[in-house]
Amino acid sequence: MSEDSIILHEKYGINGDTLYYKKGSNTIVCQKCNFSFQKLFLSVLNFFKQIVLPHGYPTSVSEDYLEYQLWDTVQAFCSTITNAFTTRAILKGMGVGNAEATALSATVAWILKDGTGMIGRILFAWWKGCDLDFDCKKWRFMADIINDMAMAIEIFIPIYFEYSMQILCVTSVLKSIVGVAGGATRASITHHQAIKENMAEISAIDGNQETLVNLVASMLSIFLLSVFDNRSMELVFIFALMSVHLLANYKAVKSIVFKKFNKQRLVILLKSYYNLGVILNPKPVNNMETVILGFGLNDVQFCGFEIKMGQSVKEMSKSYIPEELSQHLLNFEDKPYFILPNVKSGTIHVCFEKVESTKEIIEAYFYASLLAIAICWYYETDVDVIPKRYLHQTTPMSRLNTLMRSYERPPNDLYNIPISFHSTFRQFINSELKMFFTVLDLKEWDLKSSEICVGDYRTQWKMYLKKNV
Repeated sequence: MSEDSIILHEKYGINGDTLYYKKGSNTIVCQKCNFSFQKLFLSVLNFFKQIVLPHGYPTSVSEDYLEYQLWDTVQAFCSTITNAFTTRAILKGMGVGNAEATALSATVAWILKDGTGMIGRILFAWWKGCDLDFDCKKWRFMADIINDMAMAIEIFIPIYFEYSMQILCVTSVLKSIVGVAGGATRASITHHQAIKENMAEISAIDGNQETLVNLVASMLSIFLLSVFDNRSMELVFIFALMSVHLLANYKAVKSIVFKKFNKQRLVILLKSYYNLGVILNPKPVNNMETVILGFGLNDVQFCGFEIKMGQSVKEMSKSYIPEELSQHLLNFEDKPYFILPNVKSGTIHVCFEKVESTKEIIEAYFYASLLAIAICWYYETDVDVIPKRYLHQTTPMSRLNTLMRSYERPPNDLYNIPISFHSTFRQFINSELKMFFTVLDLKEWDLKSSEICVGDYRTQWKMYLKKNV
């Protein structure tokens, strides 16, 4: 094709066909590249990609999309095959092949199984619904652990067939938890992947991928069910599949790079910043994030205090006398929040004035955590921070250490911090906050929203300051 006659060319997406528009005799001619088997193969491959990948891939999805989906495909493949073996075990336990079993007893057991599952789904959604957003990765991985636990129990139903109904009720509750946790966390992950507001399409394509994997795995499981007639070999094979399933799930959730803060990601970032003066990008922070429920860096390990945000101050108010509390609140007359430390209980309350923005949540946590470290130093309590310079550069911890040297705790002072300290600390924190957000704004973090748990209590105090001071 002569380039002299070409007026323009266009291409469908990144990997699609290229069309050339060239000069004809008083017309514009549209022409594809010359045919070849390589181009035919690429055309078939592109058609397959359109079925299993979102429109505009890879620019229409997050950078971690492909790695997550590959591992998710592996875990779905293993889960489908394992589920085929558990289905056979359930049917044996329900009496299939047993002349003494009746259709009525099997139907009643099935209804009870479904009923307990429905109750479990309702109760779990009420109990842990909020946590699914705040700890998406942990609950995603936990859902698959629970799913494998349920299937492992169901495998032994033929051995304990007299308790099949009770076992099925228990596993149905477990699987209802999996359904709620898995569905909710998958929606959160899809929202993260949809960088061009194409969440519905990504969800539909994910359904295509899962259906295709389940179809292939189901066909293979028919063969495998006929092959494994030895009980011991079957159990070895099933538990090997479960191990691969859990490994694939672990790799999948670890591959996700969320750019929004939850409590653990914020703590990891602040610990690095406090000790080294470095604000990390989302990828290294996500790599350090723990995905196992019940583990990971928390408030107490980080700063020595438990930080509660948006909770009632009913219990905290008993630790202050009226004049002292009013004087303390004056330090926050220009803030949309105030912070109350309780040294005796080891907690710090962050109380918001109204609906808070993500930046205000991060600012309040920054304030509270630095205050917690300062209090620990004031009372000579161990806390896992480095109070020295890093590579001859000052850090928030080295600057805080300099400030704290001017404060010495009186021998009889057990749980009271001088009011004057809070006033001095406010000036210190304002300069630290300015430096922190100047650098944070240059990083890749999404500050439009967050996944940090904040309670529903909102507190008004500014209107009463002049009256009470």
